[in-house]
Amino acid sequence: MSKKSKVITGIIIAVLALLFAGGYLYYTGALKKFFPKKAFALEEYQTGEMTEIEPEEYVPDLILVNKEYTIDAKYDSGIVFYRNTDVLMNSRIVDAYGEMSDYVNENLEDKLYVSSTYRSYEDQGRVLEEEGEEVAALPGQSEHQTGLAVDVYVMYHAGMAFIQSPVGKYLNEHCQDFGFIVRYPEGHKDVTGFDYEPWHLRYVGHPHAEIIMDNDITLEEYLGSMTPGKWYSYGDYVIGLCSEDDIMIPSELADKDLLYSRDNRGNVVVWGKII
Repeated sequence: MSKKSKVITGIIIAVLALLFAGGYLYYTGALKKFFPKKAFALEEYQTGEMTEIEPEEYVPDLILVNKEYTIDAKYDSGIVFYRNTDVLMNSRIVDAYGEMSDYVNENLEDKLYVSSTYRSYEDQGRVLEEEGEEVAALPGQSEHQTGLAVDVYVMYHAGMAFIQSPVGKYLNEHCQDFGFIVRYPEGHKDVTGFDYEPWHLRYVGHPHAEIIMDNDITLEEYLGSMTPGKWYSYGDYVIGLCSEDDIMIPSELADKDLLYSRDNRGNVVVWGKII
C-alpha cells in the first residue's frame, strides 16, 4: 500500500469512528449533555376561583411505572381479552388499539401483531430471568403490568427490525393519532433507563400523546414539566396537576367532562376539553 493510500485509509477510518461515536452518544442520550435542548413547557392556564372535587372514577392513562415509581403485585390492571383473541390488555386501550390496528390493515395493507401486552408480577419475574436486567425490567417496574403497553410487530419485522418496515416507520411518527407514544424513544436512555424500543407503544390518551410525541419528550419529562396546583392549556384542552390529597379544579370547569388519572407519584392529572 502506498503512502497516499495509507493516509486516505486512515482518514476514512477516523471519519467512520467519529460517526460511530456520535451515533452511539445520540442513541444513548449522552449527546444531550453537550447540546441540551430547550426545556419543554406547557402554556399556563389562568385560574380564578377553585372548587374541591372528589372524583368518582379514575382512568389509568398517565400512571408512571419505572425504576423509581413502581407498582406491586396487587395492582388492578383492568385486564380483558382483545376482540375475541387470547391477547390480554387493559380495557382502557382496547378501542384505541383496535383503531390503530384497523388503520394499519386498511391503509398500510399490513397486519399488526402483538408479541407482548399484559404481564403479571410473576410473569415479569420470569421474563427477567430469561432476558436479564440489561433488557428486562424488574417486577413492579414494568409498564406491561399495567396492560397499557403493547409490543407490536409485522410479519418479518419484529424487534429493532420493526422500524425498517413501513408500518414501523408510520407508527413511530403517528402513533399519537391513536393515543399512543413510543415509550422508549431514541436518544432518551438517560431519562427512561432503556434503549430505543420502536416496537414498545404505550397508551396515554389525548392530548398527552400528541404533546409528548410532537415535542420529542418522554412520559417522565411530560409529567415532570407540570407543577402541582398549576393548570395549563393545549389547544382545546386544559390540563392540571393536583396532589392526591387536594384535588382543586377551576370553578368554571366544574360542569365539564374531566378525566382524572393518578400518576403514581402522589399526584393526579386532570384534563378535559373546554371548547
